Amino acid sequence: MEYIFSPSELDYKPKKCSRCYYISRHFKINPGDRPPPVFSSFDAAQKPYFKKINTKKWCDGLPDGEVMDEKELPGKIVSKDLEDNKNRKFQLRGIPDIVVKFKDKGFGIIDFKTTKISLDKAENYKYQLEAYAQIFANPGSTKSSETPKLDPITHMGILQFYPNDITDHTNHNCNFNMKTFYSPLKRNKEDFYNHVTKLIDLLEQPNIPEINEACNFCNFVKKQINLTETS
Repeated sequence: MEYIFSPSELDYKPKKCSRCYYISRHFKINPGDRPPPVFSSFDAAQKPYFKKINTKKWCDGLPDGEVMDEKELPGKIVSKDLEDNKNRKFQLRGIPDIVVKFKDKGFGIIDFKTTKISLDKAENYKYQLEAYAQIFANPGSTKSSETPKLDPITHMGILQFYPNDITDHTNHNCNFNMKTFYSPLKRNKEDFYNHVTKLIDLLEQPNIPEINEACNFCNFVKKQINLTETS
């Protein structure tokens, strides 16, 4: 059996609750806890602006570079067949946020997040970012396009945006000031493959994991079961 993982699923879902992740993968049932649509609106406003600017001007920590466009990258990128630490096959498929080609050397994978500013924010997305690096290091293809090989990936990180204040307004508009901060991430291929191996170990368990007392959705389900049993 070959597993297919989206880079965006590798950090948040398994960390939040292994039971919910197991159920979502095996039975296609999930709690529906997606971010509010407004975050997509923030993203749609941020990207066009920054794509036109040399990456050196985005923040401290990035060299001269330009964002790669749709002519250089397909809409979805995929890896070839990979193997975890136990020789089980898996594939990575996803849509990267921002991919940068630096003028001197290498490429960068940058994700935009509207979130509370944190110095080590990139640690929360380390498997997602490394997954994209692995795709570009081991490119595959879909029926309609081939993923290019980008090597080396020299920079990965999260560019954070956080609402600060409103500077002025009219009857129907306002100028919104946002703080920004770039959180870089060092690559760790070994940690990534250890993580994927643990995920596949989890998914190959014959039984659903026990209810997680720290998970709100699990507790909701537990209370529903209790109500059913007492009614």
